[in-house]
Amino acid sequence: MRLEVTIPDQILSQAQHMALKAGVSFDQFITEAVELRLEDGYDGPIPTPELVASLRQAEGEIDSGKGLTMSQVDQNLAAKRAAWLQANQR
Repeated sequence: MRLEVTIPDQILSQAQHMALKAGVSFDQFITEAVELRLEDGYDGPIPTPELVASLRQAEGEIDSGKGLTMSQVDQNLAAKRAAWLQANQR
């Protein structure tokens, strides 16, 4: 079933950008967002303006290279695990 909705330009642009970054179609991105919101057991955070602002700030920092790659995360975890195992030998 197809349905036409009106989305404010700013939100439309942001959603299209997020869908592109996620590697999914715009339709799929919107469908998944609506499904998440409709789930009976949804206990995620309420998207307050403060939460949205902090998520956008974090996204901006990641986009500007201030984040870690998954490879870096894996290396950091492996190093911490090795150090813990060394310190806690039986």
